[in-house]
Amino acid sequence: MKNDKKIIFIRVDSSTKIGYGHLIRCLALADTLKKSFKINFICTNLNGNLISQICKKNFEVFRFNTKSQRINVKKDAEKTISIIKKYRNKKSLLILDSYILSQEWENRVRPYVKRLIVIDDLMDRKHSCDLIIDQNLHTQMNSLYTKSVPKNCVKLLGPDYAILRNQFIAQRKYAKIRSLPIKNILVSFGGTDNENHTLHALTSLKKLNSDVNVNVVTGTANIGKKIIKNFCKKNFNYNYFEQVENMAKLMQVADLCIGSSGTTTWERCCVGLPAIAIVASNDQKDIASAVSKNKCIINLGKIKKSDNVNYVRLMKNLKNSELQNMSRNCMKLVDGKGAARISKYIFSMMKGD
Repeated sequence: MKNDKKIIFIRVDSSTKIGYGHLIRCLALADTLKKSFKINFICTNLNGNLISQICKKNFEVFRFNTKSQRINVKKDAEKTISIIKKYRNKKSLLILDSYILSQEWENRVRPYVKRLIVIDDLMDRKHSCDLIIDQNLHTQMNSLYTKSVPKNCVKLLGPDYAILRNQFIAQRKYAKIRSLPIKNILVSFGGTDNENHTLHALTSLKKLNSDVNVNVVTGTANIGKKIIKNFCKKNFNYNYFEQVENMAKLMQVADLCIGSSGTTTWERCCVGLPAIAIVASNDQKDIASAVSKNKCIINLGKIKKSDNVNYVRLMKNLKNSELQNMSRNCMKLVDGKGAARISKYIFSMMKGD
């Protein structure tokens, strides 16, 4: 019997070096798409990966093994094509979410699927795709991807298309506008935090009053997690969490977050959580600037290890009206319906083929 069920392949990686943001948003999108599509993930077995999270969701995973921990674009394309040719049908789609795999990769793989969809955050890369999704707010939204994608490529751009897990949509119902005094702080610098910003922030927060509760979240790949965990054990009101399943709840109960400006920005915004945010990597610089202009965060920019950031002083200088406005602006920017909008478009696109 011929299989006519629509198939989506998702090519995405996670690791200590790459981080977890790409995979987490692809999982969130897959959760929405699975109602209408058969989902197959294609991933490389890199150090510190989160492939186990895909398996927990009962999605099919095809794995590439690599001894060098490096991804070769040509070989990766060949292996991806081999999997697609074996398991595809005429209605197969491919979603790519990677900073490493380039337009060359797309040109090689694109002929083997009905449609190629790219998720990206970087504005200066060229793509050969039918649909591009960039969920981020940028400083120059009107000029995004004007010359870097084919003319007939559809662009879904901005926080209206922020891909969030269902838990954030659920917690948004209980989100409140934050106000002083700050009683609960969330410290979260992403899954890896290779610069160890978490420990620096915790050291600074020791000057706080003892009645302030601090929840600290790290990923499994965080190289300094043992020291962070030990810090929380020794200090009253500091709670350590690793690779949590209830991040939305921790954000919802927090009055303020100290963290980075990556994909977690849109999670915070969905539940109205203001933040003091740093730029942890170059791809976050423009996003942090744009979100700061919208008065959703206090943007500290790129922070070096040697920089002595006084987070307590920043918090004490924060006026109640500023905190409330940041919270309101966050909720206006992201409504949590991004994945649903994308899924609806993909479904209508396939119906038209």
